Amino acid sequence: MSLLGYIGQVVSPPNGSPKVIAEPQLRFDEALACGQRIWMRGQLTDPALPRSPGATRPARWKRWRRNSAPTALPTIHVETRIGGHVLQTTVVLDRHGRFDTTLDIDLPIARRGWRLARNRVTYQDRTLEKCCILLCPPENASGAVVVILPLSCSCSPKGPQFLARSPAAAEITPILRQLRHSKDALYYLACTHPGSAVSQSELALATTMLGWPAGNVILLPAGPGECGRQVAQGLERLRWLFAGNLPLRVLNMEPSFAAALRPPEGSSREQVNVGRFINPGDDPRVLLAGDQRALARSISCLRPVRAGLVPRLPVVFCHGMLAFSTLRMQLPENSNCFSALRDFLHPRGYRALYPQVAPTGGIALRAKQLREQILRWTDEPVNLIAHSMGGLDARYMITHLGMAERVRSLTTVSTPHRGTYLVDWFLTNYRERLPLFLALEAAGFNIEGFKNCRPGACCELNAGTPDMPGVAYFSFAGEVPVARVTAPLRRAWHLLTAAEGPNDGMVSLASARWGEYLGTVHADHFAQTPDMKFIHPYETFDPLAFYCRILETLARRGF
Repeated sequence: MSLLGYIGQVVSPPNGSPKVIAEPQLRFDEALACGQRIWMRGQLTDPALPRSPGATRPARWKRWRRNSAPTALPTIHVETRIGGHVLQTTVVLDRHGRFDTTLDIDLPIARRGWRLARNRVTYQDRTLEKCCILLCPPENASGAVVVILPLSCSCSPKGPQFLARSPAAAEITPILRQLRHSKDALYYLACTHPGSAVSQSELALATTMLGWPAGNVILLPAGPGECGRQVAQGLERLRWLFAGNLPLRVLNMEPSFAAALRPPEGSSREQVNVGRFINPGDDPRVLLAGDQRALARSISCLRPVRAGLVPRLPVVFCHGMLAFSTLRMQLPENSNCFSALRDFLHPRGYRALYPQVAPTGGIALRAKQLREQILRWTDEPVNLIAHSMGGLDARYMITHLGMAERVRSLTTVSTPHRGTYLVDWFLTNYRERLPLFLALEAAGFNIEGFKNCRPGACCELNAGTPDMPGVAYFSFAGEVPVARVTAPLRRAWHLLTAAEGPNDGMVSLASARWGEYLGTVHADHFAQTPDMKFIHPYETFDPLAFYCRILETLARRGF
């Protein structure tokens, strides 16, 4: 491991050129829930995992050996925490490292149609953690509709651009457009070849541009000739997920799937209704026929995608000191802790920027970097949402860097507007015994950010940085009992409680209030960030829902 673990282990091959060993990657493609059932899909990529059968073509001499034992498929242990519930299961990986699992859990109905799931995968004495969004039908959903997209749309890099020219799309578009305000959950099921450049976001945007209702895109990878089988398996999972909870109807836009996807012969009437198929070329009036609810009242979208809940102006998410992603001694590609929101917000119509500024730099330097990135990104006025020190950067930029006319609102979350006692205490008690700041400076780090968070420095900043007219200032503060504070913040929590009162382990309530106070966040300072680094094992705070509520509040106020 190199210095401080910031880069991967380097191995010199025989030719002398260095080679960086790839770090293991964990990805969750889907996490769908309905009633008491959960379906989760993902992929684990790690060169250290044993190669499974079929991953590579065996050597010729190995194919001659008839008694060679087959290689066992690797397994992983998955632990999922959802709303205080802990679920565990063991899953077998396929030859590409993909996994597919189902879980049973009794969860209350999700008002907004989604929850946050925290996952821990253990294999070969290694542990990876990854958060994902658990998508559920809205609480008022009366059914579910699955639209199977054509292969010409999902298997070609430019396929989404030509979806509008598809004959099947021409038949279904008029019907779907008039059903945008109905009450059933909508899912788009698509199959793509490995290595295809088509993403879920591109497919979601393509359907939105056609005026179709917004829904969840399920992308299933499959090789040539395997698409029909993969889509059939995915549809069986959806049948299992909704069985006994919501009636399911399927609109098939790919004629080659018609035979493979139909329910088996001899199915009962109830079973057929659960997965009823409508193929291109059928009479459109069939969509509204039958003894089930009319399909015109069967398609809905997640609430955050409605125009009334999307801010009119772009949103800029400003991260705090260290961005918290670097605390694990890693240097990620994107150090903005809000980047975890990108995959959720972008397909739902939110325009957002995730700038990266110096993790430990001073307020003036960080504010200058923030201003440059905003001006390069858009010419429109913006809304700022900032966590921790990011709020100080934003205030400095608005007042001193001529951005008052380009910013309409600033919402700060646990920002030390009046400083934090912890910095003074640390400098007083550890300047000689543990010269951390001197060591960081010797290593080339700019540590002005720590000094700018002292109460005295923040007092001077406030005196010279007045709020600007025309900019709305909002704030949230954090408060949490010590039992829910993560281990690295417990000592700080006790120190701040004695000096400044209720706090979140880093910033007190009194220091975080600024402008119009919108409420208290009952989570510690680390749990408030969407990247979910260093959280308490039993933390139930949902940062995704919290920041989406902020966006909804901005939208309702006309920002």
